[in-house]
Amino acid sequence: MAYAPNQRHVDIAFSSGSLLQNGKPVEFQRVAIGQLLITSGALAASDPFVFPNPAPFTQAIPIGRYPVSVAVACYGTGDERDERVAFARVELSNLPVVSWTMALTERQDPAALEHDGYFGYGVDAGTGCFMDPVAGRLLAERMDREDEYFNVIIDGMETTYTDTRSWFDWRPSPERDENIICFSSGWGDGSYPSFFGFSADGRLCTLLTDFFILTDTENAE
Repeated sequence: MAYAPNQRHVDIAFSSGSLLQNGKPVEFQRVAIGQLLITSGALAASDPFVFPNPAPFTQAIPIGRYPVSVAVACYGTGDERDERVAFARVELSNLPVVSWTMALTERQDPAALEHDGYFGYGVDAGTGCFMDPVAGRLLAERMDREDEYFNVIIDGMETTYTDTRSWFDWRPSPERDENIICFSSGWGDGSYPSFFGFSADGRLCTLLTDFFILTDTENAE
């Protein structure tokens, strides 16, 4: 069976709750970080520094603006305090999630996955993001024209930085409204899966990226 998010952990994280992991407390903060504009009817996710124009997920998305939030896991206190983005999500409705389906791009077949396998996007700059594919094309064009444009993203993320997480909401083209919302990716680089959440009657609720902060399910209570 392919990997899927732990629903209980997601609920605790986005309700700003707490749990124990390996006998130590983990406190969560849900933080709203922007409104994502969807104009093409599709969503994409990637490391914007490495894949500025990612392939969209096959799941159709109604055109509109949607809240984006992150669940930040907080460890320790004082000088030893560490904060990590555990989950990021696009809130596509206010309905409760009862099931998860892996977010796939074209030619990704979940039947080919081994137990606990997943399709995810690669992160090599410690950053993930959500975007409309239109925004991805605009970002790729901007990066092609301006070799140092990546510094705009770095500088923007510095404005929200706390050890060790940050985020940034911006538009790659001043002539267009499409935006990109990026955020720190858990412990850093790796490959991270996304999932669409559905309600009990099959309606689309959310897109969630899991950064594997809470992978020790036996000891996370």
